[in-house]
Amino acid sequence: MKRSWMDYGTAVLLALAGAAPGLAQQILLDRPVRVGELIAFPDLSDESRYYYVVDKPKLATSDSGQPQFSFLRYVENVRSGAGEAEIREGEGGGILHALVSLQVTEEQRRDAQRDLRRLDSDAELVGPIVFKSGRFGLVSSFTDPEGNLTRQVVGLGNAPLLDGEKAAVSMQLTKLGSKILWESFQTPTPDISFTFEMEMEGFRSPKRALIEADFDQVYEHEAFGAGVATQYLAAEIKAAFDDLRRQGAIKLTQIGEDKGLEALITTAYNKVADMMFQPLGGTGTPDLGGLASSAGGQASLLDRATTMLAENREDARKENEAILAQSKERAALLKENAQLLNEGAAELEQEAAAAEDPEYAQRLRDYAAGFRERSAGSLETANDLIADPDFVDPPTFAVVATYEMKRVRQRGQFRIDLNKYTADTLTLRFDENIGDLRELFENEEHFRQVNLDDPLYRQREIVAFVDGANAQDFGEFINFVTVQLRKRHEGGAETHDEVRIDRDNFNREGNAFKLLYGWKSDQNRSRWMGYEYKAHWSFFGGAEVDGPWTPSSSGAINLAPPYHRRTVTLDASNTLALEELGVRAIVVRLTNDLAGDPRVQQVTLNAASGEVSGSLDLLARSGDLEYDYEITWRLRGGKTLTTGRRASTDTLLFVDEIPGGAP
Repeated sequence: MKRSWMDYGTAVLLALAGAAPGLAQQILLDRPVRVGELIAFPDLSDESRYYYVVDKPKLATSDSGQPQFSFLRYVENVRSGAGEAEIREGEGGGILHALVSLQVTEEQRRDAQRDLRRLDSDAELVGPIVFKSGRFGLVSSFTDPEGNLTRQVVGLGNAPLLDGEKAAVSMQLTKLGSKILWESFQTPTPDISFTFEMEMEGFRSPKRALIEADFDQVYEHEAFGAGVATQYLAAEIKAAFDDLRRQGAIKLTQIGEDKGLEALITTAYNKVADMMFQPLGGTGTPDLGGLASSAGGQASLLDRATTMLAENREDARKENEAILAQSKERAALLKENAQLLNEGAAELEQEAAAAEDPEYAQRLRDYAAGFRERSAGSLETANDLIADPDFVDPPTFAVVATYEMKRVRQRGQFRIDLNKYTADTLTLRFDENIGDLRELFENEEHFRQVNLDDPLYRQREIVAFVDGANAQDFGEFINFVTVQLRKRHEGGAETHDEVRIDRDNFNREGNAFKLLYGWKSDQNRSRWMGYEYKAHWSFFGGAEVDGPWTPSSSGAINLAPPYHRRTVTLDASNTLALEELGVRAIVVRLTNDLAGDPRVQQVTLNAASGEVSGSLDLLARSGDLEYDYEITWRLRGGKTLTTGRRASTDTLLFVDEIPGGAP
């Protein structure tokens, strides 16, 4: 057997007492009855009058009968950082919005009235209970960092309080969450449920019990140290009160049987909480912006609610494991007892068969039949224990009503005697799946976008590499290169992107620069891959080269500079000849064309001190290896020799070959 709703109603949300004027229905909270599909509570002053709970949530509908529900998925293109792999999908997610209502049908009311009359012929179902307050949320399954599916709180809202009233809830989903939920909506039972926590006011019957609280100790608890600015989930308050009860700061003294102990504990907590806290913002439900935000080092409310949910489910799992172990142990004892009874019956039957006195034999057979019957009963009970242990239902939702501490703090000792009709609140929790919405799946008024692989989520990142260049090139030759991307979409729109590569970001980004475009009304996938790019190069000295628009469909742009770094090595290794000729220094001048402007570089080798090799770097257009050079030898006595200006394509220039030999 499952535990009843009452078991959970006494253990969940910490409700606040205090009636709304004119709405107090004097019902007995500890006297519920199940009639048909409804739960009803008797009136305090006339127990033949009953009020029923409206606990049938469903999606609200418009005047035209359409569910008031929408699910929008969205995407935002993003650029990856340096050294990261290219991003194939943009960042995105989803927003789900729904209106829900609590409503009981006329048929359900008639069935409840009929069952109620069976209990009491004078009983009358008067009408619905008017809730004091209520919260509802959306719960679904999502993947945690370890890759496991976990139940998470994904949205909160204020619940409707009256029969037929509507209330709205919205939730924002991650990209993965929206994908999972989108796929789930294509099943008869989507993995998303409404969970309601409705607070009702009434009275509890007299109990011989005493509540005591030492507020000086209560406020010192670590959970309440942050003070009035902190937001508290109801479940967090309950957990703190549990700890305080173990410490003796909150006491519940009961005289006699402990039947209904959990209900008394809830009453005690309600009384203490009512004096310390008030609903956040007057409703107990934060706005949508506050759900996912963090403050004061605390996790967000949704994260904390999810944590409470996980903890509650884990507690239920452990309790169910203990229940199962106890059930198996009891079942084993019952089976052993059944076996002993059968063995005893067999012995009695053998003795009866050998007995000469028929009367005595009949008595033995009767005893044996009794043993057999008791054995069968033991086996049946054992099998029931294994097949249907008395498990607790794991909670599907954390307790999420939110409170803030009152500015005026209580002091000293608090005591209340429950041996009277005591005003109290009761929180009922009930759940309902959002329902089969597959027939709306193609309707864009309810579902926007098709799936996570939809082109909407597509983006293309083009990586640009500067080929044949390094950091030194940007320090000595290249000021910068600007790469422009142009994407013409099928619908006529254009996407432009640009990246500038200079010495600083060349070093920082490691020669990997990314351009980006997304999906804009592009229906042809292969055409979408095509784009154009152009590069503009700026070299030291003011030379600039503007490249043409070049079509491409590649995922990478190889930016080959129009001018490449070339090193001309100078060699004067014939030192004997240089010394014989009296060469003191060798001056080498190289000239080449750079974007229409002559670029001159010069180096001097100190031959007198043994400097007989060197190099000059120049920028040369691709395929154009020609440069001009001139070598001048400075001799002892101030004389010079020169080659004059000559053309060459060699990368090795011998500068120890003096034309005509020694002077």
